[in-house]
Amino acid sequence: MIGKRFDAKKYTVRLKATIQSTGKLGFTADTMNQLKLTPDCSIYLAPDDENKKIMYMGVARERKAEAFPVLSSGKYLYLNTRQLFDTLKIDYTNYVNIYDLARYEEGDETMESECYKMTLRNRLRTSEDKD
Repeated sequence: MIGKRFDAKKYTVRLKATIQSTGKLGFTADTMNQLKLTPDCSIYLAPDDENKKIMYMGVARERKAEAFPVLSSGKYLYLNTRQLFDTLKIDYTNYVNIYDLARYEEGDETMESECYKMTLRNRLRTSEDKD
């Protein structure tokens, strides 16, 4: 018996967040849509205890005092994370830093919200890179 077909849209959208050269964490349009981000949301961020290239992100549907508020500039949504990335010594001026996001249901309880695993990849920033 054939089961329900897989929805290609669910499996072909790449969820990403990029650290801009200003230190802000910006989200792609696909990510904003998939995560249903709005300026009413806030984001929890937590490190992985074993791997510095992994963090976890919890999406709260309302503003929380201990979470980063989702800010907007037109249709663009971002987090003001400059101090965090400075503290973590992530070089966002000379490198393009992109977090690939994947749903991580195991973290929902700890984050007290919908949890995503963030895996960092980076490359040297060139003059062609634009934020």
